[in-house]
Amino acid sequence: MLILVFYTAFKKAVGVFFNMLNLLLKGNLPPLGSVCVVVEQAGKYLVVKRPEGCCVFPGGFMQWKETSEQTAQREGKEETGLDLQIGAIMGCYTTPSTTFSAMSTITIVHRAVVVGGELRGSIEGQPCWLDKETLDGLLPRHYRPIITNYLQQEQPTNR
Repeated sequence: MLILVFYTAFKKAVGVFFNMLNLLLKGNLPPLGSVCVVVEQAGKYLVVKRPEGCCVFPGGFMQWKETSEQTAQREGKEETGLDLQIGAIMGCYTTPSTTFSAMSTITIVHRAVVVGGELRGSIEGQPCWLDKETLDGLLPRHYRPIITNYLQQEQPTNR
């Protein structure tokens, strides 16, 4: 539990530092790049249940010299224990900072499928598979357009 408190405090401190630096540079720092994946299997979605109770799609910040596909694979493995085959980009989303301890981000969202590994938790939270109805009540506001767009893209087109 102590490590979770430290981790949460560290994340907020990084956000404050980044935003202070951005103020000093008159708002000229770009948003940070992040990636997440939507994995659907048998009508359920792979998510990470955070200690505070919400659920998020596996993902995180891009590292130096990493492609979005590499970030998606790395973060998927770190947060869920699963090996993912990363598919097409399904969208790009912006999340402006709403507090001084959070950073604005641009998130690239990939489709993915599980190709191996074993489901296990991490400091980020506990991975699980949820149906859409359950997921709707647990996704933070800025994640909802991702699942909405995913479902719209899955609908067959009438020709």
